[in-house]
Amino acid sequence: MKAKLTLLLIVSVGATVSCLAQTPEPSQSTETSFEELPELSASEILRPEVVKGPHHTVREPVSTYSGANQFIIDSEFGVFEADGNEMLLRRINEIDAIAKLKEVSRTDEYKAALMKSAKAPVDAAKRIASDPVGTIQSAPKGLMKFMSRAGESIKNVGKKNDSDPYEGSQLEQLSGFSDTKRKIAISLGIDPYSSNTVLQHELNEIAKAAFLGGATFSIATLPLGGAAGVGLTTTEVSNSLEEVLREKSPSELKALNRKYLKAMGASDKDADRFFANAAFSPTAQTAFVLNLRSLEGVADRRSFIKLAAETSSTETDAIFCTQTAALISKLHKGDVPLARITAIGGFPVCIAKDGSVVVALQWDYAAWTATAAAFAEKVQRLAEGGAHKPVLVALSGQASPRLQEELHSRGFTLRDHLNPGPLK
Repeated sequence: MKAKLTLLLIVSVGATVSCLAQTPEPSQSTETSFEELPELSASEILRPEVVKGPHHTVREPVSTYSGANQFIIDSEFGVFEADGNEMLLRRINEIDAIAKLKEVSRTDEYKAALMKSAKAPVDAAKRIASDPVGTIQSAPKGLMKFMSRAGESIKNVGKKNDSDPYEGSQLEQLSGFSDTKRKIAISLGIDPYSSNTVLQHELNEIAKAAFLGGATFSIATLPLGGAAGVGLTTTEVSNSLEEVLREKSPSELKALNRKYLKAMGASDKDADRFFANAAFSPTAQTAFVLNLRSLEGVADRRSFIKLAAETSSTETDAIFCTQTAALISKLHKGDVPLARITAIGGFPVCIAKDGSVVVALQWDYAAWTATAAAFAEKVQRLAEGGAHKPVLVALSGQASPRLQEELHSRGFTLRDHLNPGPLK
């Protein structure tokens, strides 16, 4: 289905990524007025080590619809899809983590711990061994809402309906299994709440042995160690993010994030809607909140919080929100101090302290399409309403030559490759 691209994108944050690079609908302009979205080549746009690694190869054709480059990754553990540059890096890190976990599962220490885990207390071992996937596995995109289990009595522990989509059953939480699994993931430099089901299976198996297998096979002795940061390569808050993910459960993260949201002006209703949105895993929630929190002195951050909560519906949308917030933070901490955040058609736009309009986009390949032109016109009107203030368009990825030409002709300043990720 042909989708609509968006220049600085979308009429809604959730729709953003989904309409960003899509083919424009027919307009009154001639067919040659706008660009056709190209099919890129992985070897031409990606760094060599990203194209091919010890355990993966990225296929050559790269589609550019939905505002995000679309990748297919072949690996010895199966075929993976990646919706965007950021997700590509996450999936490659996860493939490398799977390889390390499988290596651990071949050690004598693991086999001994596995045998010992079989003799663990029946109640704990039975639950963890029979249904480990419930511990930290993300649900399919846009289908599952966060579920709160606070206040339930201990007598209900172990019942079928006592699971949290990200932290597992209450029995697993009380026993410490979820904590063990989370820390193993962090030690590998990957997101504990990844939607990668292959990764989740391997994490469950190693965590089971580490938790129930005794001191001879513990996190401290595992031959792990991964990339820096928890699979959020372009976030501006990677260190603090990793720390809180390691030490806090999803319920504790929720409480902390709620505190930060309220401090930024969000209402209880705003916060409830944000936490109820299944597009945001605990990691995405925390990364988004921490990035916005880093915008010290910037007014009306609540507007972005509401947009993210109300219109995001997929994991891709959550990544867009998180990385756009990171890009805004990068500009604010750099040479573009911001005053406030506003919105154009449901998309967050910043106003700098000097009055200029700043449009920051997590956009892999930006081309000039009908919807891009329409959005540029709206931005231009906003700038003219402010006595012809300058406009800065900041892109994480690559802008096509045609897009550069069109924006410059309108007096816009364009910066691209601000968060290139896997790009050359």
